[in-house]
Amino acid sequence: MTKKSFSIYRLIAVIIVAIVVSISINYGNWYLSLAAIVASWIFLYALRRNVKEIMADERDYITAGKASLWTMRVYLGISVVVGLILYTVGGDDKGGILFGTATTLLYSDSFLMLVYAVLFKINERKDENS
Repeated sequence: MTKKSFSIYRLIAVIIVAIVVSISINYGNWYLSLAAIVASWIFLYALRRNVKEIMADERDYITAGKASLWTMRVYLGISVVVGLILYTVGGDDKGGILFGTATTLLYSDSFLMLVYAVLFKINERKDENS
């Protein structure tokens, strides 16, 4: 299979998933949405193994790594500042919506940093072993 035909199959899969998800949302059936997403993921993974051409090289991975790192830094910087502002403004009312939003935002930031640190260490060990 060529890279171009894989791209066509991927586009068709995205269109089908979009249709199935929109229909299932109208019927209130989120199981069908989840099943469509998982099925398309498995289908595309199986097709990708048949592609004989090079999909990406090391430069693409380095560029993607830099872009994701900067995306995470910008998102975390903005969301921490917004979370602290909301926490300060809504700090007196512990049950208020500002306090709840701030704590959710700050905990999600902490979770994102924890996941990043764990995955970084895992990938670092994989690189050392190979």
